[in-house]
Amino acid sequence: MPKGERVDFSIELYQTADGHPVVEEELEAIERRAPVLHDLLIAGLSKLRRREYHRPPLCEPLGSGLYEMRVGRKDIARAAWFFREGQRIVVVRCFAKKSQITPPGELELARKRMAEYLGR
Repeated sequence: MPKGERVDFSIELYQTADGHPVVEEELEAIERRAPVLHDLLIAGLSKLRRREYHRPPLCEPLGSGLYEMRVGRKDIARAAWFFREGQRIVVVRCFAKKSQITPPGELELARKRMAEYLGR
């Protein structure tokens, strides 16, 4: 690769082991309830493709290799994700909420999906 050329990441939306597209369905549900938040999430995922957006204020580490992308102001949408070999990012959970704190159940679900994915 020529010096100075940027390599973008690819974004993969988590599916269950049997191929059920749960993250895609989560994004569709957000689009139905809050189209503006959906658009912000999609724009944020697009930014994740570029290296310079893997840190605050867009993203925060959650520990154990899991990260959280935050978009919105009053209403907030989040996407939990992790890195994989080959310049890949796997998004394991997307949800919308009103508070600044990530509910423990959301974090637990994201960690469970990440463990299941990595265990395949």
